[in-house]
Amino acid sequence: MPSSLCGIPVDPALVKAALPGGDSLSAATEKPNGGTVRCNLSVDGKQALRLAQAWWTQGQTTATVSQGYADTDDGTMSEDLRFVHTGKAGVGKTVSSCKISRQPEQDLYTVVQTRDTGIDDPEAIEKLLLAYTKAVEASPACREPAAGS
Repeated sequence: MPSSLCGIPVDPALVKAALPGGDSLSAATEKPNGGTVRCNLSVDGKQALRLAQAWWTQGQTTATVSQGYADTDDGTMSEDLRFVHTGKAGVGKTVSSCKISRQPEQDLYTVVQTRDTGIDDPEAIEKLLLAYTKAVEASPACREPAAGS
């Protein structure tokens, strides 16, 4: 298990808990539009888990944003309303200080989704979602690049 997924450091044990068993793991990054970065993990060549960062217009709620992602219906909402998760997927909102000028008036959300693997483990998804969101908040995704870089 890698300790970094598409440039975001994540505890390998948390990732492993959300993956099916298998012999090989590969990760591929895709950027379908200017505000989304997806990290797709495949086990033995079959897509197993997606971690994503997506910018959404300010004023949305985690509950609203989660409607855009499969398997989050009727999920458990955190007390602070920043996270919602089921046993298969979850959506989290980064801290309000996560702002970059390339995405004005937008908030960054994180997404964890299993992909038809038979995994249904709310605790594993919640732990991975919280850790991934915290790692994204500490990453360059949440900060302006330094001048000249």
